[in-house]
Amino acid sequence: MKKECPSCAMMIENDAQVCPICKYEFPRRGYQNKLKWIAVLLALLFLLVILL
Repeated sequence: MKKECPSCAMMIENDAQVCPICKYEFPRRGYQNKLKWIAVLLALLFLLVILL
């Protein structure tokens, strides 16, 4: 299975992290989503501590 590079529109292997043509770096999906949710939860906990 292949995916399209958003920078140069070449079809490359699905597991590639960097496009061999234009060197576009694909974001890592799971890692970034986890960090975003952890940051949101920490901000909510911080607000709860301040309000109580």
